[in-house]
Amino acid sequence: MTNSLSGAWHAGADLLASYAAGTAGPVDAWSVEAHLTGCATCRGALSAQVDARRLARNREVLLVRAAIGDGGRVRRLLRRCGVPDYVLSLLAATPSLRASWLLSVAAVITVVAGEAAAVGYGWFPTAPVQPGPGALAPFLLVAPLLVLAGVAAAFQPVFDPAWRLAAAAPFSGFTLLMIRTVCALAAALIPVTAVAFGLPGPTWLPAALLLPSLALSAVALAAATVLDPRTAAAVTAALWVVPAVLLPSAHSPLLIVAPGAQFTCAAVLAACTAVLVARRDRFERGWTR
Repeated sequence: MTNSLSGAWHAGADLLASYAAGTAGPVDAWSVEAHLTGCATCRGALSAQVDARRLARNREVLLVRAAIGDGGRVRRLLRRCGVPDYVLSLLAATPSLRASWLLSVAAVITVVAGEAAAVGYGWFPTAPVQPGPGALAPFLLVAPLLVLAGVAAAFQPVFDPAWRLAAAAPFSGFTLLMIRTVCALAAALIPVTAVAFGLPGPTWLPAALLLPSLALSAVALAAATVLDPRTAAAVTAALWVVPAVLLPSAHSPLLIVAPGAQFTCAAVLAACTAVLVARRDRFERGWTR
């Protein structure tokens, strides 16, 4: 901040330039934002620092999202439950909550679950009379990855044309991340768990899928505090794919969701949650903005 002849404090040109470019630190950015609300002089100076094309893109996104409307019955129900409108707007713009994404998830679940059911219940003429748990291998491989994909799409700007609107939300980047993550988890976990009830396998299978799915998502989010988000999601997916592919070849596909694996997933989930809380400032002015 600089002091003018009149005694009023104003933001310096270098500070405004770094704020406009998104490179200012969290404390400086918050100070500038608080100052801009009551200083027309600095608002005018800031307008000269902002890229006009960037403003045009942001305005286009805002206008498109403002034209969404009331969002239908689900949005009206959530509004009656006390969910603020700005949160509803962010959720409506979340990639992994769109109809096209949900239909894709449903199609993949249908294919892998249909294969497991057809083999397990002997619908194939050539299927063995007493099929082993290997029939569940494709479903066990794909189901947690679908949950991970939904979460990854929710927090990666490359998949989200409305991420500029999300960045302007009236809360921190970490809060925004958590809101979108919870909704993406619910959107993917509900159909995955529901389908698991109808598959030929142990009765504990639906519950056993919860911890691996949550752990994978937590690993991706924690890794994104260190790595590029896309790299973090890819590495996390590989950590699940390798054992999920190797265990069926050893005729033990259910080990991936057995009690021992559940304890491991619980420990990983707790550790990654601690990392997220400790490094939550990474999401304030980082790639989420």
